[in-house]
Amino acid sequence: MPSPGVAIREILIALTGAVVYFGVRVLVEGGPVESTRNAERILDLERALGIDVEREAQDFVLANDLLRALGNLSYVWLHWPLLITVMIWLYRRSRIRFVQLRNSLLASGSAGLVLFWVFPAAPPRFMPGYEGTVSDAARRHYLDYPLSWTNQYASFPSFHIGWTLIACLALAATFGSPRRQTFVLIPAVLVGLAVVTTANHYVLDTVVGAGLALLAYAYFGRRHELSTIGLRTPG
Repeated sequence: MPSPGVAIREILIALTGAVVYFGVRVLVEGGPVESTRNAERILDLERALGIDVEREAQDFVLANDLLRALGNLSYVWLHWPLLITVMIWLYRRSRIRFVQLRNSLLASGSAGLVLFWVFPAAPPRFMPGYEGTVSDAARRHYLDYPLSWTNQYASFPSFHIGWTLIACLALAATFGSPRRQTFVLIPAVLVGLAVVTTANHYVLDTVVGAGLALLAYAYFGRRHELSTIGLRTPG
């Protein structure tokens, strides 16, 4: 178990990272006109690729109260609460995976901030024909902070799926049983479906968000592997 000093340092890193991420995220918020135009570009590209399934997926879920509730719960509780829980677990059980996940969150989040700035996009719930099923109160985990503290046009990319996915992968790596490893990946699948069916993200948002997070996770995993055999990488 790491010393209390190490724990305090990691808490300070996490708090600083969170403050910087959310602060910059708000500062780079785009306007409604530009964000709507970019959302239309995303939908146009999805139509060209044949992956514009958001409306059909949401219509299917809206017709079933149980699926709707499952999607809302997955969106809210299988992201930040899960990330925090996994980070605590990894800190206690696997320092290697903890550092890999922590660095991956920081790196991919930094890349995401640039995309939020240069390509603000309105989420599906702001577009005609979609219904946002997650309430503002639930979205804020029932903490009554102003919506002005959030970036309403940070749809692209989706770290809801990206970060949940790599958290589940890091957690799975701490288990030796293939059955347990498969089981702990379920939250990532549920969140991947939920972000689309709740009208919070487009399919392309999830692809890019997952891609950025996986690239960062693989990179920092590779750095550790190289360091353990006595090699050094630049930076």
